[in-house]
Amino acid sequence: MREPKRLGVVGPLDTDPHPVFRTYSAGNFGEVAPERLSPFSWSLVGPPMEAATRRMTTKMWGERAWMSGEFFTFLGYIKCRPYHNYSAYGQIAASVPGIEADDVGKAYFEGVPAPEPYDALVENPLIKAKGVVTIAREVSLAVVRIRNLEECLFELEARASEAGFDVRLLASEAISLLKSCWYEHILSTMALVPLTRYQERILKRVCDEPEDIVALLTRPDELVWKRLHRLTTTGDLNSAEFLNHPFYEVAYRHPLWAKYSHRFQVESDGTELFESFLAPADAIAGMYKGVRYRVIAGVTKTVAETMACREHSKSMVMRVLHVFRTLGPALAAAQSITDEQWPFLTVEELVNTPRGDLREIVEDRVTLCEEALAVVLPENIEILPDGEIIEPIAAAVRVQPRGVSGGSASGIAVRPEEDVPDEEFIIVCEAADADVVPLLRFASGVVSRRGSAMSHLAILCREYGIPCVVGADIDSIPSGAVIAINGGTGKVKNHE
Repeated sequence: MREPKRLGVVGPLDTDPHPVFRTYSAGNFGEVAPERLSPFSWSLVGPPMEAATRRMTTKMWGERAWMSGEFFTFLGYIKCRPYHNYSAYGQIAASVPGIEADDVGKAYFEGVPAPEPYDALVENPLIKAKGVVTIAREVSLAVVRIRNLEECLFELEARASEAGFDVRLLASEAISLLKSCWYEHILSTMALVPLTRYQERILKRVCDEPEDIVALLTRPDELVWKRLHRLTTTGDLNSAEFLNHPFYEVAYRHPLWAKYSHRFQVESDGTELFESFLAPADAIAGMYKGVRYRVIAGVTKTVAETMACREHSKSMVMRVLHVFRTLGPALAAAQSITDEQWPFLTVEELVNTPRGDLREIVEDRVTLCEEALAVVLPENIEILPDGEIIEPIAAAVRVQPRGVSGGSASGIAVRPEEDVPDEEFIIVCEAADADVVPLLRFASGVVSRRGSAMSHLAILCREYGIPCVVGADIDSIPSGAVIAINGGTGKVKNHE
């Protein structure tokens, strides 16, 4: 039997591992975020995400010992790499009626088998049902809350663009706003797992051809991304300026962190594809009547609104992070910290530490980061009680290609950094990084190595109305080959 691969030990810069949940996955982060994050960027991502998830689970089930304490429960920052605690998210899923830990893996962790949940920690049926009612009520109010948060965000962006702002005051307000945006994103992200599973089961009961209906209903009405990307093409950036920068990494210009945030500035003058899809409500109205129509329309509306909240809140998080690209250097200047040094400090340290006390911290942090970055960690890890880091054997399972946006397409295989041909083409890429998105308006479909049913790439492809296959062996697809893909079955056929 193969032994787990030993990778290193938890160091002083790493977050303390959870005493019970010890399996971590970078899958959901790795689809759009750089492989490594600076301490400054992590302080804007990890702690507020952790707080948001604890807030959500507490609303569902009340205070629980396994989700409290000084350690992180739902995330980890190991060797400067951001991880989700896969075990903890699987535990959440197991505490929702009719949902299993693997449902989270299929939705967000690229289909890697989920760790077994602890039965002793799973909520009883009555608490499970109460939690679903609570979270459904919370989701129903999210649209209004997000709209109010965006008004605050518009004001924040305007003030950050003006000269002479109070940097500490503005940073404190931005931190508070960021925490609220993260909560809305975590809430809608986690709610989509049971909602989509319930939708699938309901449609199988009331529809004559459920697979075709599901493929239709996974094409949502226009979400926030298409509107934002249109702004980047018109030159009227406003709140869409963040799209021209890497997601998550605020210190993307710093020499050390820039190499993890590199991107090709892809442009295309090709012909934009406009495919006319019926709105789900219109399609359903023409296919079903009476009670069946009301059932299908009701569940479809709930899923669509939750997905819209998820994508809208995600874009708002990225916009607040973009504001910190202005605030970070300004906070550093107020503390007499150089541009070379501030990415190694957290935002709380820059805001709250008395002036002059940060230089020694910076020197130690630089050394710790350099040591951490020298350690190569895989997508999935397990941390043993003694702090040793290993790669779980289960993580080596080859995940099969999966269709995440329905439809069929054929065309020439093109990598994001390559010239776009005049004829129809299929994007072949690693993940949904910033290089891919500008091409979606022109492509016939997408094949990606990374991704899940609810990953950023899957959502974008559904919004643009093009088929998408994730989990594919893209090394076997040569550039220039003619390929055909099926975004429902996940099949990829090479014609050359």
